[in-house]
Amino acid sequence: MQPKAARNISIEALRLVAVAGIAVFHTFQWTFQATCVGLPEYAPLAAFPHSGVLGFINLLGCWANEVFFMISGYFLIASAARAWDGGATWKSQMQRTAQRLGKVVMPAAFYCVVALSWSTVVSPIPDVTLSTHYWYTLGLEFIWVYAATVFMAPWFGLAKSRLSQKSYTTTVIAVGILAFVVNGYIAAMSTTSAGEFSWLQKLMSAATYVIAFLIGGLLRDVTDVMDSDRAGALGMRSLAAILALATILEGALSFTGNLTAMAALSYKSTSLISFALAAASLLFAATRRRALGNPRNAGVIVTLSTATLGFYVMQSLTSSLWRPVFNTLLANILVSQNSPAAICIVTGTVISIVFALALLIIDAARSLIAR
Repeated sequence: MQPKAARNISIEALRLVAVAGIAVFHTFQWTFQATCVGLPEYAPLAAFPHSGVLGFINLLGCWANEVFFMISGYFLIASAARAWDGGATWKSQMQRTAQRLGKVVMPAAFYCVVALSWSTVVSPIPDVTLSTHYWYTLGLEFIWVYAATVFMAPWFGLAKSRLSQKSYTTTVIAVGILAFVVNGYIAAMSTTSAGEFSWLQKLMSAATYVIAFLIGGLLRDVTDVMDSDRAGALGMRSLAAILALATILEGALSFTGNLTAMAALSYKSTSLISFALAAASLLFAATRRRALGNPRNAGVIVTLSTATLGFYVMQSLTSSLWRPVFNTLLANILVSQNSPAAICIVTGTVISIVFALALLIIDAARSLIAR
C-alpha cells in the first residue's frame, strides 16, 4: 500500500479560514438583511464605513463555499485523471469514489440522527422532527451538492485525461462564462418579477459550485506546470489585487449608501468578486512554501480542517437554536452601547469564531472515536 501523500498545510489552513468566514457570514446574515431594508434599530450599521464592513462579511459566505469546492477540485480531478492515465477501471474509480462519499454522507447521517434524537427525547429543536424534511434536505443543500460533485469527479478526470490540455481548459472556461451569464440573466429576471425565478437561482447556485470545482482543477494545472517562484508571485499578486478591488468596491457602495447593490453583489450565484477571490485564495495557498514548520501546529491544522463538513452539518442543524441568540445579542448591543456599530461587529466576529472552533473540536473528537 502506498503511503498517503503529505498534506499541503497552507491549503488545510485555508479551509479553516473559510470555516471562520462562513461562521461570521451566518452570524451577520440577518443583521445585514435588516440593515439593508432600513430597520431603525440597525441604523448605526447602515452608515459608512460599517455598512462596508458588513458588505464584505456578506461576501464571505459565497467565498467560503466556493473555496471548499475549489480545493476539492484541485485534488480530486487531478487524482482521477492520473488514475485513468494509469489504467484504472470504472470499478476501481467507483470504489475510490464510494470511500470519499462515505466520508461525506456518514458524518451527515450521524449528526442528523443525533439532532433528531435530541429533539425527540431531550429538548425540541424547531423544525427537526420526523414529520418535517427541510432540515435534512435543502437545509443541508451544501452537503448534498458537494457529495454529488465528488461523485462526478471520475467523469471530470476522464474528460481531462482524454482531451488535450487546451481543449479541456477552453471547455471549462467557456462553461464557466456561460454559467455566470445565465446566472446574471436569471437574477435580473427574478428582480423584475418579484422573485418568481428565485428557485432557479438556487439551482444555478449549485451549478456555480460545480464550476468552482472545475476551476479548482485548472488551478492545479497552473501550479503543476509553473515555476514555483513565478507561481508564488502570481498567487500573492492575484490575492492582493482582488482583495483591494473587493475592499474598494464595498467601500464605495458604503460611502454612497447603495446597500441594495451591496446585497446583490454577494448573492452566491452571481458574485463574480467572491468567485475570483476564492480562486486567488486557493492559488495563494497552493503556492506557499511547503515547509511544515512546527509539526504539532501542522497536526492541529490538519485535524481541525478534516472536521469542516461536520462543522457545516452541525451549524445547519442547530441554526434554529443559536441564530436567535446571536441575533438578539447583536441587536441589544446596537441599542445599548457607546460606539454600538463597531462593538457589534467585533462581538459578532469573536462569537462566530469561538462557535466555529467549538464545532470543529466536537467533530474532530467524533472522528477520532470513530477511527
